[in-house]
Amino acid sequence: MIKNRIVARVFEELDAYREFCVEYGFIFNEKDLYKRNTPYGQFERAKRGDKVTNNWAEDANRNTRPINYN
Repeated sequence: MIKNRIVARVFEELDAYREFCVEYGFIFNEKDLYKRNTPYGQFERAKRGDKVTNNWAEDANRNTRPINYN
């Protein structure tokens, strides 16, 4: 039972990390899970409530185009 909960927690964390990468415009790679010097570090910062770079907005500002979320 304990192993099943641990495995389920890892997959839940992986799904949340993937959703974060899609929302903030980071490249998702499963191998980066639990590595701080990757976008996963930004994911941990977001979970703590710290400010995180939104790459979609950064690219839009860089290209001087409005963001179209549709």
